[in-house]
Amino acid sequence: MTFTQRPLAPYVGAEIGGIDLTRPLDEPARRFITKAWIRHGVLLFRDVANDDVAHGDMAQMQLSRLFGDLEASATGILNDPANPYLMILQHDPDDPAPQFNTRLMVGGEERVGWLGWHWDQSFMPTIVRGAVLRMVHPAASGGQTGFIDAIAAHERLSEAMKARIAGLEVVYHFNPDMASGQFGFPPDVAHAPGVKGGSSAPKMEFPPVVHPLVITQQETGRQVLKLSPMHSRYVQGMDRAESDALLAELAAHLVDDRHAYWHEWQANDMVVWDNWRVIHAAQGVPPTVKRKALRTTIMGDYKVGRYLDETRPVAADLARIVD
Repeated sequence: MTFTQRPLAPYVGAEIGGIDLTRPLDEPARRFITKAWIRHGVLLFRDVANDDVAHGDMAQMQLSRLFGDLEASATGILNDPANPYLMILQHDPDDPAPQFNTRLMVGGEERVGWLGWHWDQSFMPTIVRGAVLRMVHPAASGGQTGFIDAIAAHERLSEAMKARIAGLEVVYHFNPDMASGQFGFPPDVAHAPGVKGGSSAPKMEFPPVVHPLVITQQETGRQVLKLSPMHSRYVQGMDRAESDALLAELAAHLVDDRHAYWHEWQANDMVVWDNWRVIHAAQGVPPTVKRKALRTTIMGDYKVGRYLDETRPVAADLARIVD
């Protein structure tokens, strides 16, 4: 069978065809997928497993391990009891104890599971390589996932801005409150009426960390605007007012919706994204809408992050939560 790739959007992503993920991947298929991932950052596989859940899990695990070892979430209630590396992400309006209880108003509409633009684990010194998400039950309304390529975002910067930010570092600190004025978030994000701030995530201590503002994609030498609007706090060593202005400008440039791809999920869609290069966001769903997806997280460390307190060693067994 001939392998195919079709662009999802002008700046990011490709739909892959001609590969059966329910069977063991041979070397040509593995090379094709890997090269496409380096080129596009986000890959979509349609109709994986033909609604066969057991095979779908096998396909998802196989695709995930193509890019590295897997890690379980420290948010234990999310993990499949039969497979700790497979997270069950769902919203069921009929569930008396919902998995996610953080409700937000975005654009005047109430949402469950809304997340602004970010790369996963920006509040950690080690950064996961990527993730694979498979849609079991798509939302009847809402539920889109957005992706933006930070390589293309860096290429769109002026030469003066590229020179200005080269070598700068950003301090990140975990903030579970999506309505607290994060850089690059919509200004109208607010807590739903009667809902307190914060998150239903486990209470964990995440000391501040530092990441470079620009990194290099190892395979190609291309520069990445490595800014995660969520959890970013300030530019290391810069006056706070100047730092706030710079991060606000860069975040607005990065999350420009004209360069975003918003995926409209179908049943058995499977998407893998490069977390070192691509930022993503989740539109969430109305509280009355059901949605269920399965996620795997690909372990990795690009080895340039550190704790702000440089005397603190980076532990090998960092406890992670899903963000």
